[in-house]
Amino acid sequence: MAVVETREVHEAGWLERMGSSIKGVLTGVVFILGAGALLFWNEGRAVKTARRLAEGAGAVVSVPSDKVDAANEGKLVHVSGRAETKEELSDAPFGVRATAIKLSRSVEYYQWVENADVKREKQGDKTIEKTTYTYKKAWCRRPVDSSKFKEAGHENPGTASAFSDQDLYAKEVTLGAFKLSETNIRRISGSKPIAFPQDFKLPEALKGASLVNGVIYLPGTAPTATAQPAAGNGVSPLAAAAQAAGQAVANAVVTRDVAVSPQVGDLRVTFTLVEPHDISLCQMQKGNSFVPWVASDGETIALQREGLIAAAAMFTDAQKSNTKFTWFLRLIGFLVMFTGFKMVFGPISTLVDVIPLLRNIVGIGVGLVSFLLAAAGSLITAGIAWIVYRPVVGISLIAVAVGCIVLLILKKGKAAQAK
Repeated sequence: MAVVETREVHEAGWLERMGSSIKGVLTGVVFILGAGALLFWNEGRAVKTARRLAEGAGAVVSVPSDKVDAANEGKLVHVSGRAETKEELSDAPFGVRATAIKLSRSVEYYQWVENADVKREKQGDKTIEKTTYTYKKAWCRRPVDSSKFKEAGHENPGTASAFSDQDLYAKEVTLGAFKLSETNIRRISGSKPIAFPQDFKLPEALKGASLVNGVIYLPGTAPTATAQPAAGNGVSPLAAAAQAAGQAVANAVVTRDVAVSPQVGDLRVTFTLVEPHDISLCQMQKGNSFVPWVASDGETIALQREGLIAAAAMFTDAQKSNTKFTWFLRLIGFLVMFTGFKMVFGPISTLVDVIPLLRNIVGIGVGLVSFLLAAAGSLITAGIAWIVYRPVVGISLIAVAVGCIVLLILKKGKAAQAK
């Protein structure tokens, strides 16, 4: 079944759109200023991070993991080796045990899900919006609240569940002669599905649960067995038959193959673990453990990677990550500034909105001008920031920005001559 909701969409008139676009000018200014602040901060952050990593690369000392040398106390050290633990992590409700650095439980819920498909169509001089709601059952990472569904008959059980996601960490993990801190332990990745032994059995308390291809399926209701009353003994044959029928239903629920025929409210549980494996880190040696190393600018370095990675490679990768993040924020800043300029020029576009030909021409022009202004603004902002940190590069960026502005002026001049 599907539910269709129909409503008439209010279309703003020209005066209303003009009023909105004028109000949008202020928002556009805020966007431009915000983008400028983001770009300026980003350039400073990028330079400081690059310098800090360069400082760390020059100060780091590679040391063996099999012994703790007191002479390296307080130094930025690079250590590679096997992260080991003898601790057994246990998820008691499911009887899952493993010698691991991390043991994770992930729970999914079989739920009704509502999907909304919105379409608009013209009916004379009116615009009608039709929303079609459809329903399906699916495994979900979170319980779904069905109280606001448009159609009844798709109720999900209460969101409370006896089981939820859980992460267990070993308290003591070593790297050769060193002991890893809790922060180091939680940063170790490399999860993989747990391999259940052939003789693994689920606890009897999990009525109706089954293990299929490494996944535990659990019925949403786990009834407990009760003795069936016999007719006679003070119980009428009708009551005895009714209770027997009820117990038969309960037994059917318990023996149902949830993996093949799931019902709403059922659970699907998977387990992953992080086993002992090789890691590398560049951090400050403190006793027989590690803490972030403080650079000359007061900020810290605490590099950690999976595998046996050389110190130089770790710092090179960190510099690459810094560059990628810098360009990502540059793109975000440019797009925000571009949007801001389009909003500032919004009233011009709205002014000619009633004339289709002019609307298209002005729209393209506003987009191009906004693009050039955003490019110039971004470069100028970055250039000013780099003048503070790296004058030569900053002056070059300013020159490119001036070129964008000159190009914009020449374009306007040609457009005026064409008229």
